[in-house]
Amino acid sequence: MPCYKCSNGKWKYGQRGNCQFDTLSACQEAEQAIHARENAKGENMAKKPYDKEPMKPEKKPDKKKPGKM
Repeated sequence: MPCYKCSNGKWKYGQRGNCQFDTLSACQEAEQAIHARENAKGENMAKKPYDKEPMKPEKKPDKKKPGKM
């Protein structure tokens, strides 16, 4: 996504980004950092800390039936 100039003179990354960068170069540096994070070590680096693997159901112990002696 490219950087866009906002009406207030600042820059934003992408069409839906916040107008937070003072210069075009600052916006482009942020863009590079975002892409570096996405590409580093595959999907695991792009995950958020709260994205955990789905929980596996607990294995219940087998109930022993009383046997005849």
